[in-house]
Amino acid sequence: MKWLIKNPAPSDKRKKKWGDYHFGRSLTKYLTRLGLKVSTDYQPHWDNKKKSDIVLVLRGMYSHQRTAANRNALHVLWNISHPESVSLEEYQSYDLVFVASNEWAVRLKELISVPVFALLQCTDAEAFYQRPLKNNKQREGVVFVGNSRGVPRYGILWAIELGIDVSIWGRDWRRFVDYRYIKGNYLDNKKLGQLYSSSSVSLNDHWDDMKNCGFINNRVFDALACGLPIISDYHESLHKLFPSEIMYYRNRDELRACFNKIATSYPDVLEKTNAARERVVERYTFANRANSLSEKVIGLLKERKN
Repeated sequence: MKWLIKNPAPSDKRKKKWGDYHFGRSLTKYLTRLGLKVSTDYQPHWDNKKKSDIVLVLRGMYSHQRTAANRNALHVLWNISHPESVSLEEYQSYDLVFVASNEWAVRLKELISVPVFALLQCTDAEAFYQRPLKNNKQREGVVFVGNSRGVPRYGILWAIELGIDVSIWGRDWRRFVDYRYIKGNYLDNKKLGQLYSSSSVSLNDHWDDMKNCGFINNRVFDALACGLPIISDYHESLHKLFPSEIMYYRNRDELRACFNKIATSYPDVLEKTNAARERVVERYTFANRANSLSEKVIGLLKERKN
């Protein structure tokens, strides 16, 4: 069975700097281990004459239209981000829909007639795992890996105002923070697991539409898989999954309280984080997701034959 993944990452030299690229690579690895043949198209080369049995669209920034070559293929959507940009008509145009939100899946089932399943984001447990610290070293440093998006990301700005020495890897930060906080425009994905395994805490936040629709970014699962404590913007759906294992803030005072907890109760924070790490490795991995995708696709194909 041939699978063709439509990945929203650009096909040029920027490709490896997009999270979608690494997301797709990890998914491909585990689908291939199931015995599936998988190829990938990147933007802007989604429209071509490649033929496949299954077309899997990773829906982030870009929508996809069926091509003549794959008119009869089974079309599967996995909406992993930007849910407010996806219309009901677009969801309805697929044969099978997955969304990275439990709440949004429930809502969509009431609004469209095609099968809908929740399939949350996840981590690659072979790339993100807790590496041992050497020479009796301790975790240290507050880190954030992500671009500014051209907007003030208040969790990071508030942390700096509180006197926290945040180490930032990402683009377009110079207009918002002093250069001394910026450690690089990009951190190689291969080095990210080591950073998460040696740092003391990671800052995290979400796009508003992701929070509104219950989508959780994969930074959460990557960091937890490495045993890295997280301070995140309050996100109701994330709080349901990890009510005490993650520290949350809605404003600067709550963020201050999170850092006070790091300073005064770090062993307790680590204990809760490690409990979350075990759950992530068990439930929120690309291996799990590849199995779920394959099972649901095979099930639908059998239904159609009958």
